[in-house]
Amino acid sequence: MIKAAVTKKRQLQAIAWVLLAASVALAAGTAATLQAQQTDRAKEIGGKLLCGIGTPLCDCKQILTQCNHVGCRNSAGMLKTLDQSVAKGDSEATILQNFIAEFGTAVLSEPPKSGLNLVAWYLPGAALFAGLLLVILVISRWLRRGAAAIPSAAGPTQGVSSELLARARAQASRETQD
Repeated sequence: MIKAAVTKKRQLQAIAWVLLAASVALAAGTAATLQAQQTDRAKEIGGKLLCGIGTPLCDCKQILTQCNHVGCRNSAGMLKTLDQSVAKGDSEATILQNFIAEFGTAVLSEPPKSGLNLVAWYLPGAALFAGLLLVILVISRWLRRGAAAIPSAAGPTQGVSSELLARARAQASRETQD
């Protein structure tokens, strides 16, 4: 009877531990879901920022939410600031302006689409278009030169005497005989 009581007590303790673990996991899951909603927005905004800009702590220059440097002291502070701003409900433009005010425009992962930075946006496309035009021009000139340089099969070309042509044919015939 004592063994049965001890076994019963251990079973109740085990059930209590399982229930406690399940309730902790449920609470953590609920908190994680709420945090994930903010985190998705933070990840989206953090994808527009670079880590390690304007501080002597780290010079990794990777996307803030994807910084993979072990022990990066800069990303932790920047992510904390970002999460706090998202939790306050600040707009994306406000958050980005706060980071620009603190770190400068170099903190942005892509240059702003204004002023001289427009060159960074349009120059690659313009260079590709100019290169394509250059290739088309060169190929068309090669084709025109190739068509003009091909001799006609009807007779000997101008500038080559028939005697020289006959000698060349005879030599080719001798050299190609088995």
